[in-house]
Amino acid sequence: MAAKSILDSLTPKQRIALAVAVLVIGGIVLLVQRFQPKPEPQPQGEPGTTLANRHIRFGMPADAKPDPAQKDAYFIDRPQYALSYNDSRKTPNWVCWNLTAGDIGNTPRSEFAEDPDLPAGFRRVKHGDYTGFGFDRGHLCPAKDRSDTVENNRATFYMTNMVPQAPDCNQKGWEALERYCRDLAKAGNELYIAAGPYGQGGTGTEGFAQTVGRTTKVVVPSACWKVVLVLPNKDAPPNAETRAIGAWFPNEQKIPEAWKPYVVPVSEIESKTGFKFFPLVPDETARAIKARTDRGP
Repeated sequence: MAAKSILDSLTPKQRIALAVAVLVIGGIVLLVQRFQPKPEPQPQGEPGTTLANRHIRFGMPADAKPDPAQKDAYFIDRPQYALSYNDSRKTPNWVCWNLTAGDIGNTPRSEFAEDPDLPAGFRRVKHGDYTGFGFDRGHLCPAKDRSDTVENNRATFYMTNMVPQAPDCNQKGWEALERYCRDLAKAGNELYIAAGPYGQGGTGTEGFAQTVGRTTKVVVPSACWKVVLVLPNKDAPPNAETRAIGAWFPNEQKIPEAWKPYVVPVSEIESKTGFKFFPLVPDETARAIKARTDRGP
């Protein structure tokens, strides 16, 4: 004789009540799914087109989405810059920003702060996580590049815009290239910049380290890179003669004040990182731009 199911032991009224309960629960689940916020789709484009977002006008170096499930390529889009954040490394994968003369002012530097916009489940890096390890809190989008207003400057001090950088790297060659970019912008040029970390393990004032932080482990990169597309104005499309500066800095001490010794073709940075810079620039034009080694005048 077959065993009775739970339903067989219920009275007709109990079965009706159970069916109603199932329908109600199912309806609630559907309503929650319907009204739950969904990640906004990222703009797509084809070579030869541009995006409305000025920081990624010519496309992103690699895919990133504003989806909390994509923790190692989480897209953060701000008025000041766009970035792909990596929760495993606790640093950006890359940061992109547009630089013009109007972005540069005399606003005092802000204070380092946790990023308030990281989703639940992400570990927020604190100012103190870098303390005592011999590495600077190295900006990718520089504070001075967003010194026109207090609000814009403050956004560059979120820890999601930082990497552990050897002081000589951050304060000498890297900073010299930042100044050169601002000089180009002040001269009327329109710059589209991408920067990020590479690898693991660098040397600061306290010696070699793979991570900083005692509770939150932040990966120390072995190198930091920067790519700069220089246009004479925002209406000028890139062509085969457009300047594109690529720089690859080892994350170590003894980096000099000069940035030009660290210049490499943009194509070399692409080869090392696996990224594709300015993917909306037509391929033939992009190949010509990225193949050159541009050390400036």
